[in-house]
Amino acid sequence: MRIETQNVVIRTLEKKDAKRFYSIARESAVYRYMPDWADGRAHPQDYYGLIDQYQKQSDNTDISIGRSYAIALPNTDEMIGSIGVGLKEKLNEIELGYFMSEKHQRNGYTREAISALAEWCFEVSDVKYLILTINCANVPSNKLAEKCGFKLLERRTPIGDNKFHMENDSYFYYRSYRK
Repeated sequence: MRIETQNVVIRTLEKKDAKRFYSIARESAVYRYMPDWADGRAHPQDYYGLIDQYQKQSDNTDISIGRSYAIALPNTDEMIGSIGVGLKEKLNEIELGYFMSEKHQRNGYTREAISALAEWCFEVSDVKYLILTINCANVPSNKLAEKCGFKLLERRTPIGDNKFHMENDSYFYYRSYRK
């Protein structure tokens, strides 16, 4: 899969991305809210299995099947972040998820990637809306969600579930509807 925007490319993850994936997942701004991308992976090679899994799903247009893509710079093809889509089973809804290297945050790259992947999801499926679930403490990501046209519907606090990796036990639930 490959989606090109003005400033980024969303593309299939490749083994060459393992080292960047490893380092980005350990950056404090990423690890703070998404530790599951780093935990249990002590070396860049530990991402090979995950990359293989996502490569198999890369061109599948069933957006309920979870997969992630590289967000890369068009001129160098360097991975600067990741974006994905899939069924959030606990909610039975299709969710987008993303992270961006600290070095490349606040440049509009993630916004372009979210908008492009959301547009693709609506083109290849009949889903009525997509969701984002964002830790309440993650102020920059919450602002970004609204800039991308996602509407904040509510604050949620799951009971007995820490799989949302939240600092404050709550997350904001957003939706973006098909236009």
